[in-house]
Amino acid sequence: MVTSHKVFIESSVFYAFVNRAHAKHPQASAYFRYFAQEKYQVFTSYPVIEEVYGEIYEKISPSLAKDFLRGINLSNVNILYPTESDFKSTLKTLINYQNTELTFRDSQTAVLSNRNSISQICTFEYLHPLFGLTNFNLPL
Repeated sequence: MVTSHKVFIESSVFYAFVNRAHAKHPQASAYFRYFAQEKYQVFTSYPVIEEVYGEIYEKISPSLAKDFLRGINLSNVNILYPTESDFKSTLKTLINYQNTELTFRDSQTAVLSNRNSISQICTFEYLHPLFGLTNFNLPL
């Protein structure tokens, strides 16, 4: 099976990458090294960037939060912005999904990934299997 070289990065991975004291920092660093070596197209969304910025600002420091934004701006990370039709698809997905643990943002991530033919999500959190999404794992 050939997998796409596109991956969506969730906030938990960005935060662990920035926070060197985080238990998952080595794993997050390994993800980014692998993506660079294997020439992955890396995606995230505006809501993810906003969430990570806020978490860094509150838990670490405002200056590091600004550095995070500067780094994202200079990186090759593609930022996806939800459209009105994405919003409507997100609502429809959220309302029709049977599991009550699905959040609006998780639903939006699934919709944005589906629209951009991204089948893998890099996250340390639970991934809802919407639209055939799978959790990215480093090859052994």
